[in-house]
Amino acid sequence: MTLKNLLIQIIIRFVFAVLFIWLAVDAVNTAGWGFMAIVSVLFATSDVVKGVRMFNAYLKIKDSMDKN
Repeated sequence: MTLKNLLIQIIIRFVFAVLFIWLAVDAVNTAGWGFMAIVSVLFATSDVVKGVRMFNAYLKIKDSMDKN
């Protein structure tokens, strides 16, 4: 996996997080805190956490490559 591929995956994670947050807000506005709203929030949280972890790994890899 190249750094470019890793960066693309990070961007996709954050895009999905925004999508799930939008779905959760829409579901809460429509029907209140139901099953779909909670599931959307859980998926969004998971995507944000994974995206941040991947971004930290990306920075560490990039820094180690720049030092060599």
